[in-house]
Amino acid sequence: MLRRKTWGLLFAILFCQLLISILVGASVTYGAGYAKAPDGLVIWGKDISGMALEEAYNVLIEEIPKAVIHDQNLYPLELTLTNQNLHDYLTRQYAISTGNFITDSFEYLRRMTLSSPSPQKLNEEEMVSQLMTIAQSIDQVGKAARVYYGDGSVILEQGSAGVRVNIEESWKQLQQGSGLEPVPLVTEVVEVHPTTAELEIVKSPLGDYTTYYDPYFYERVNNVRLAAEAIDGFLLPPGGEFSFNDVVGERDSERGYLPAYVFMGNQVGVDDGGGICQDSTTLYQAVKQANLEVLERHSHSLPVSYVPLKEDATVAYGVLDFRFRNSTQGYLLISATTGKSWIRVRVFGQTDAKHPLLQAPDGYPVKPENWLSDPK
Repeated sequence: MLRRKTWGLLFAILFCQLLISILVGASVTYGAGYAKAPDGLVIWGKDISGMALEEAYNVLIEEIPKAVIHDQNLYPLELTLTNQNLHDYLTRQYAISTGNFITDSFEYLRRMTLSSPSPQKLNEEEMVSQLMTIAQSIDQVGKAARVYYGDGSVILEQGSAGVRVNIEESWKQLQQGSGLEPVPLVTEVVEVHPTTAELEIVKSPLGDYTTYYDPYFYERVNNVRLAAEAIDGFLLPPGGEFSFNDVVGERDSERGYLPAYVFMGNQVGVDDGGGICQDSTTLYQAVKQANLEVLERHSHSLPVSYVPLKEDATVAYGVLDFRFRNSTQGYLLISATTGKSWIRVRVFGQTDAKHPLLQAPDGYPVKPENWLSDPK
């Protein structure tokens, strides 16, 4: 039993002597190299072992991207926070002596056995803020293409796509960059609909109908023309639904509509917007020619003079509507024009087997002699 205690004591003494030797050696080494980077310290692929702090700092800042580039335009980056973060990180990695033999020795041993991860190369908040500012000078709002009917034909105005800096992807790209060359910004094309390609096929007449009115009923003519202006030039995307009430809006005096004769049940009365059912009816006839899907239509309670019996489409804001769906494969253009005694509505679009090219326009009760121009 005594021998075991003796051997145990002897082992403890030897172990303590070994530990003291290691600590002494570590302390000597530590004290001699506290102003230099620990051995094996690699940051961003750069081995800075044995370098003084400022030397290591100057080496590493060369690895930080200094600018971004787009379309041959260079945008320098402000790196105040980024550089400060790097300097603070390096300061923490260096062996700064505490003046205590034991704590310094243990710190040295810890630094040799643990590897510190490399710091983030760039300060995210600083970089993203600058990317957003730079993007303001690069981003471009696209322009939708436009199509309308004028001078006897469908006229197309070219559109253009927009450009937008992708901040998230540009930040990722920046993190992978180096100080050797500017980092390209990541941009994306922003399509603006309708595009030129979508509208250049909107040129075939699918429906074309004309109705007539008495030009001496001033209030009624005024209302018909206001409603025609509201639907003229309207573009309906494929699959889209057209609502006469939504497009024309409420027919009140604030919008310029005047009191005129309207049907109220089986009686005739006067109300703001009287007469615009001729617009919805003429549009309905053109839509029917175009073989489009009618979703809602109502007939007047009494016959009207501008279309055959039950071929009309009456509307009353908030109560009765005329609605149809664009069942073609492309956009539809609605053209509505008025003359002294007539309103003509055309529907242009892309032809297919179900929506063939209209061979001849129509009108009621009198067809103009020359359909190449509007009625006189």
